[in-house]
Amino acid sequence: MKRLFTLSIALLFAATAFAQLSAVSGQPMPKKGAEPIVDALVTFTSEWDKDLKYQRKTDADGFRVVLPQGGYLLTIEAAGYETYRLEIEVDEPNINLDVITMLTVEQAAERDAKRKKRAARY
Repeated sequence: MKRLFTLSIALLFAATAFAQLSAVSGQPMPKKGAEPIVDALVTFTSEWDKDLKYQRKTDADGFRVVLPQGGYLLTIEAAGYETYRLEIEVDEPNINLDVITMLTVEQAAERDAKRKKRAARY
């Protein structure tokens, strides 16, 4: 029994060691403005296990998160900005999302009002 337990633990560690990791990076920026959004909370939530989350705060260089390959919901939250959401499949060693444009709460409200007005025409 002890031998079976030891073998199971060894196989678990071996599988974990071979799990491929990926680095995902990006730079949240306001739609109108040249300064990056600093201190935004970046969260990657696993599509298979909603309790499995990887989080980082952004700095002047954006964010870089290393996580196992798989499917994730990326959310970026910052004070005064609409929450950004993106479903992403992490399947390459390095993924650069580059500039991620975020709307202020006011800009998002204006966009929604325009959409509602257009929809009312039809």
